[in-house]
Amino acid sequence: MIDRIYIKIIEGTQAWVLINAQQIQDDNFEILADSEFDDLDSSRLFEFYPGDIVKLGHQTFSNGTHGRVAKNLILLSTGPDRKYWEFMFLAVIDRIAINLDTSEKYNKEIERIKKEHKLGQFFYPVVLTIIDKLDNLKRQE
Repeated sequence: MIDRIYIKIIEGTQAWVLINAQQIQDDNFEILADSEFDDLDSSRLFEFYPGDIVKLGHQTFSNGTHGRVAKNLILLSTGPDRKYWEFMFLAVIDRIAINLDTSEKYNKEIERIKKEHKLGQFFYPVVLTIIDKLDNLKRQE
């Protein structure tokens, strides 16, 4: 059975969006492919993506309504672009460490972002700032 749950999205500001998910067990759900996800739109960053297994919780939204939301990642999907989207989301919400381990872990994704940015693709400025900081660390090494 397919359920509808909320996940956090950054689309200029942080918001919540309803997406499809399937219950695995108890409060653990797998995020399913949904028309909300667009792999070509780097202005819409989701906290979780199709294939991720998440634990649900309850949220009271700013308008007073309640909903079931993806709260914690249990298992990261194995999709080919998953780390790319993870890096950008974490950078935008300021939850990425500026250190050599991060630079190494996301090296492929960082190089891809640099290449796509040179070709004119939009990226949130903070993503590019984090990449500059990581590059500076590597140069100081």
